[in-house]
Amino acid sequence: MKYSIKRLSKISISIFVLFLFFSCHSVVVIPEDASAKQLIQSGQDEFSSGNYKNALRFYNATLERYGDDPSIFVEAKYEIGHIYMKQKKYDYAENVFTEILSLYANTLPGQLPGAYQKLSQFEIEKIAEKRK
Repeated sequence: MKYSIKRLSKISISIFVLFLFFSCHSVVVIPEDASAKQLIQSGQDEFSSGNYKNALRFYNATLERYGDDPSIFVEAKYEIGHIYMKQKKYDYAENVFTEILSLYANTLPGQLPGAYQKLSQFEIEKIAEKRK
């Protein structure tokens, strides 16, 4: 009986160590000196790998560091909304895309990249279709 308890303890410890290793492995380090383009590219890379949590970290870091630039703000926000769409978190996505569209409504033409306005409108239409 003692042998099996010792063995179970060793197995449990091994599983715990593996769990820690893999959970720590997925934590992303965001370089302090990364440019907005580098952060967005890293977010896109994480997204392409299916790691939405890390992608969100990169996009949120972009907003924190460079969010006062309207073009960067809109791009990072759109990418966040896109992740929510992939996760089927339609309420969150709709809030993001609505925020983007309100920025366009309150900004003079040409001050923001036109693509994100069209893409956000398209995503809101997709959400409406999914809710039918």
